[in-house]
Amino acid sequence: MFYMDRATDISDPHIVIKFEEMCDQFHFFELDKELATELNLNVKSPHRHSYHEIIWVRQGSAEHLLDGDIIEHPAQTLLVIPQGRVHRLFPAPDCLGCTIRFKEEFLPNESHLLFSPFAGHTALHLNTEQSSGIESYFSLISSECKSADPYHLQALRHLLAAFIVKLEELRLLHSDIVPHDFTRTLGIWNSLNLLIEKKFKSEHTVSFYATQLGLSPRKIGDVVKLYTGKCLSDVIDERLIAEAKRLLLYSNFTIKEIAFELGFEEHSYFTKVFKKLTGKTPSAFKSISTSA
Repeated sequence: MFYMDRATDISDPHIVIKFEEMCDQFHFFELDKELATELNLNVKSPHRHSYHEIIWVRQGSAEHLLDGDIIEHPAQTLLVIPQGRVHRLFPAPDCLGCTIRFKEEFLPNESHLLFSPFAGHTALHLNTEQSSGIESYFSLISSECKSADPYHLQALRHLLAAFIVKLEELRLLHSDIVPHDFTRTLGIWNSLNLLIEKKFKSEHTVSFYATQLGLSPRKIGDVVKLYTGKCLSDVIDERLIAEAKRLLLYSNFTIKEIAFELGFEEHSYFTKVFKKLTGKTPSAFKSISTSA
């Protein structure tokens, strides 16, 4: 069954993007040709979610817009969209698949490997063997969703948790993280994710995050390097610029207002950081993106 979610405006009058919510904690639905056609005919503006979403492109292909960037994905691709990200899916006419939506509190444990608030596009391109295993999880989840058992949400919660553990495993297989490093550093990584998402607008220094987590700048830098291949200062800047892109594209804030919103004392320095990471000034980025 396909559920249409309630869309509401963000309370800030400067924000023009829609924020979609869902009443239940968990939704599962099939992406078939009829729905693919509907999504493309009824053009829907990019929007934010109050929930996490996993989209399985089983056949065909789909274009995915996330925070202003559009990437085309082939069949056998899993797309992971953390809550709060600005996105829109453009399925091809032959696109088939399914979608899982769930609120963060539905999961027994948080996952910042898949749902990191400052990660870029998370798209897992799977081989035939991996896809077969993923289909087994979707089959179990689909079957449980059709159950008339009034207690089936408990089973769904644990099926989803097991499914996400499997996705984390697949993501780790595509990285350079060895099992020992993963076990030793995951707690630090999760804590850092939560802290950056809470403080990134006001705190831009490595020393702040290291002090708050009781670690040396070198230690926390090693953990970030392990999970992202980048230094922490770049990760903080990228989180700021991701938010800047959203505000440039989907709000009525001026560039000076955006710089102030993101904790930059001088909008000229904000422009310098933005250009360093995107290759464009904020005004050029907005002009090119809105005219595309």
